[in-house]
Amino acid sequence: MLRGQLRKQETTATRGTGGGRPQHMVVFAVAGKRMAARTEEVAGVVSWTGAIPVPSETPFVTSLVRQEEGCLPVFDLAEKFKRTMREGESLCLVVKHVDGPLAIRIDPEVPSLQMVSRSSIQYHIGDDPDCAGLCVAAGEQLPIINLATLGVSSSRHAG
Repeated sequence: MLRGQLRKQETTATRGTGGGRPQHMVVFAVAGKRMAARTEEVAGVVSWTGAIPVPSETPFVTSLVRQEEGCLPVFDLAEKFKRTMREGESLCLVVKHVDGPLAIRIDPEVPSLQMVSRSSIQYHIGDDPDCAGLCVAAGEQLPIINLATLGVSSSRHAG
């Protein structure tokens, strides 16, 4: 369920500045904020079926979503960035997290698969361990979110 823009980008990357092998990124939006993540950290995109609130002491994880025969914890990325999701249709980004699969509610626009030149990626270590840095995808500078370790440092240092 990802919009592929690979063929056009492969041609551009081949003619590019030689920034090495391109990095594949999934570009998606949460409450209107566009961001990118490495494709190897994304398990899939499915319809958002609604979340079930649950008590939790884990920061930004306060609900579950049903998926197939089980449930996934929901990481509220909108809340982390102090944004509000609009009511109505949404999609569910399923993440390959170090602690097991995780769900993130995202905007209803289908995420796109982008090939990003490694030379356009700026990795940084800042205040937010969930943000790996910045990249330029489709002419737009986007934050790169560490989906595989999302919330790990804040939940292990809380309490």
